[in-house]
Amino acid sequence: MTKTNQDRGLAPLAGDGQDGGGGGLGAIRDPLAAVTDALGNDPSLAELIAFRDGAPDLTLFAREAKRCDDEAARLPYGREQTHEVQMARVGLRIVALSCTAMVAIWPVDTVADADAKRALARETRLHGDDTDYGIAPMLSVEDAARIRLHRAAFAVGELIVPPGPVAPSMADRGLASWPLSRFDLVDAVPLAGGDASLASAQIARWAGFVDAYPTLSDLVDRFARLIATADRLMVVADTTSDDPRLLRRAAEGARILAYLAAARAAIWPAMRYSADAEAKLRLVALVNERASRPDSLHMQAAIRHVVSQANWIAKGFRFGATLELDPDWIPIV
Repeated sequence: MTKTNQDRGLAPLAGDGQDGGGGGLGAIRDPLAAVTDALGNDPSLAELIAFRDGAPDLTLFAREAKRCDDEAARLPYGREQTHEVQMARVGLRIVALSCTAMVAIWPVDTVADADAKRALARETRLHGDDTDYGIAPMLSVEDAARIRLHRAAFAVGELIVPPGPVAPSMADRGLASWPLSRFDLVDAVPLAGGDASLASAQIARWAGFVDAYPTLSDLVDRFARLIATADRLMVVADTTSDDPRLLRRAAEGARILAYLAAARAAIWPAMRYSADAEAKLRLVALVNERASRPDSLHMQAAIRHVVSQANWIAKGFRFGATLELDPDWIPIV
């Protein structure tokens, strides 16, 4: 990747001695954990409102998702692949999918948020979703369902998004770099070729990141507790004689925290027949129970999409020994 300020975001890739926050070398941190762990499992009303009001920079998360995915694809396969390289690729893909989950789950608050969602949706669209207008797509039922869930996960409501860049006038120049949209991930993360830019020390750090494994049962418990908090706050908001707006804002914060915890549990791999595998199956059951609840459609679709994409991480982690999920989801789209 190019060694510019673009490479100093959430995750260290450039190998220039900088971590994601601009400090010295240190352990790579799960971006979802960095955003949510400070609140704990029993946040106060004020903390939930502050979390909801403190919206993250979704354009940064979208850029990091593409950047980490690009770098994972550049690491060597075959005879050149060591176990350390394999784990570094898993670590990069965990961070990429974690950043993707943040972009998909967080509600649209600004036009910049909508642009980030639409840009990442373009870069992660599934095979068959880009079929030419004049050609009938050849899709299985399963692939068609995945495409619909992907679209729902990144839906922003096009009517609220203003038109894109204007077309050039007859006298305009610089047409080779004329913007295609307000935010384009291809422009934000320049294409890279050749050997991977990660030095051996950086590969070791990414492989070590995978060792910092969260307890998936704790994350599933966190999802259940926070989603129950959101439900109760909404009931109180509907029955209180006080102004309900702050309660509803807090409920929205609790719901976002819950779904981010669910995304972390879905993304990290679990060995078959382990407690982590049981936690993942419990997560599927809990998310299925939300199908008829008033949770935002894009949040529910995001978890279903992440579960599907996490299977690729599971294959790279311990092929054949890691749980891969193909749940019987209750349809929501």
